Amino acid sequence: MDDVETIIGETAIYHIAENAGVAYEYGYDDHATEESNRRVNEWLIRHMDEAPFQKLCCNSSITTKHIHDYLNEHGDDSARAIDTIHGMTPLHMLSMNPHAQADSIAALLDVNVEVVFCLDGQRKISLDYARDYNVGGLLALVNGLCNHRNAA
Repeated sequence: MDDVETIIGETAIYHIAENAGVAYEYGYDDHATEESNRRVNEWLIRHMDEAPFQKLCCNSSITTKHIHDYLNEHGDDSARAIDTIHGMTPLHMLSMNPHAQADSIAALLDVNVEVVFCLDGQRKISLDYARDYNVGGLLALVNGLCNHRNAA
């Protein structure tokens, strides 16, 4: 496997790419072809251009500061934005990001707790993605929901 394949292979974002018709094609040596590498890389770079907060939430170096800075600049309503490609909120994207820290997920959940129950185009909620790709994020979501319930 090539480096990019190793990094994104079998991740949520790669499954989304496959569903969009973008996938690696393999040559006789079991390595992805140069052309399919180019297509996948281009798709990864461009597919979220129309949903900048979701794109930020996919970043492997996302921090709580990035979340707060984006919300301060664009307003809390941006946390409820649904992208037109996947039907996902930023919390969906952040929950599927295996590099997202629990405190970043908690910070986004604190903006609007109801968004955690929003179904995406795959009929999944953020908890589903966190369960599959970010266990620390799952714990942050469950803890945030418990704190919200206890505060009510």
